Amino acid sequence: MNAPEVKSKEWTKDPNYPVRVLYDDGEYTIILGKYFDTPALGSRWNHTIEGQKPHWHIESDFISTAILQRLLTYAIDRQNYGYYDNILFAIGELNKQIAPIDNPEDNK
Repeated sequence: MNAPEVKSKEWTKDPNYPVRVLYDDGEYTIILGKYFDTPALGSRWNHTIEGQKPHWHIESDFISTAILQRLLTYAIDRQNYGYYDNILFAIGELNKQIAPIDNPEDNK
């Protein structure tokens, strides 16, 4: 199963916001795209199980940032920049969605 072949109807087909592959080693894939019109990080194991196609798992925003930070470090450490620009784009997009944590000291 090839990562760019995201054919699930839940992933919005938007030529202005295409699905971007952030990691793909043939066995495991991570993408950024619009899931029901909202930017989201998706991941999947690319193996079929009992004849069923692989399914995308949508990562929660709170863990997506950590995943993206690790992907960036992984790419830099291995000097593998094939998905580097996509990872940087994803970090910027998902940071727009995450609300800042309220600091109780701000209310004093």
